[in-house]
Amino acid sequence: MGLNVCIIGCGDMGRQHANGWKLRGDSRIVAVCDLLEDRRMRLAEETGATPYPDYHDAVLHEGVDVVSVCIPVCFHSEVSVFAADNGRHVLCEKPLALTLDQADAAIEAARRNGVLLSTSFQCRGFARHRMVRQMVQTCSPVFARFTDIREVRPKLAMHRKSENGGPVIDMAGHFFDLMRWLTGCEPVSVYARGHVFGRGKERLAPVEDFAIDAADITVEMTGGHVLNVLVNWGMPEGFSGISEELIIGPSLSVQTVGKELRIKRGSEMEILDASEGNPPGSSVRINDMAEAILNGRQPEVTGEDGRIALKVSLAALQSIETGEIIKL
Repeated sequence: MGLNVCIIGCGDMGRQHANGWKLRGDSRIVAVCDLLEDRRMRLAEETGATPYPDYHDAVLHEGVDVVSVCIPVCFHSEVSVFAADNGRHVLCEKPLALTLDQADAAIEAARRNGVLLSTSFQCRGFARHRMVRQMVQTCSPVFARFTDIREVRPKLAMHRKSENGGPVIDMAGHFFDLMRWLTGCEPVSVYARGHVFGRGKERLAPVEDFAIDAADITVEMTGGHVLNVLVNWGMPEGFSGISEELIIGPSLSVQTVGKELRIKRGSEMEILDASEGNPPGSSVRINDMAEAILNGRQPEVTGEDGRIALKVSLAALQSIETGEIIKL
């Protein structure tokens, strides 16, 4: 049995999903959709799929089994609900939605129609994170710090509160989900401070509804774990970017800087290639979703997982607005 795939959104992320599905010998892309003709026609030519300008028609293409949702976040729930209501499984790019009500609508649609819903959090699939997870299980509690600092993003939607919600929703959710998976524990409170660094930057001149694009977020977890996330997508054009990960436990420190994974136990240091063994693009979630469908099991990252990450993101934004610690 093979899987027929529909891809909604033919931009960078849609193309990543297309490449991931094409790597599988048991799947074929039969329908693609994008409002922009040049993008949908290009991907259709590359995949042999039928191009559609309207997502309803693409989802309803005969024989579609699973839909990859790769459009701005504000439309994730709408498309996911329609796909589920028409018996299609859904692999939705992260974040699952912009609001909890939207997330709940997608989760409920999948439940009542007996289809699978997965949120495309890729970090669980990185080889270094799987290695670190084993270490954390035997060394707790841990303090974890994840940093993602970049120049202003090329896509205006990524800075708009109404479309993608900025990095607190669009990026930090990766780290909230990763911390839950690494520790097996749940978030209990959130405190955050934030600003808009992108305002006044030439590239973002058309943006009117700026999302918070610079934030420092602390999440307390059950089990005594503490997560700190620093995200900033508002630095000047040409800024080279900073991406770091640091996890510290009673007898262990693990630091990822660039392509190096530095593991220190006592006085001993081990340096590994942090990029080795990582699946290309979105393949880890695509492969898991395909296997879940074909084998009748739940995907590793569910819609409920996506909802929890979104809840923490929204709590961080609430904390920024109120200056208070938000209990979950």
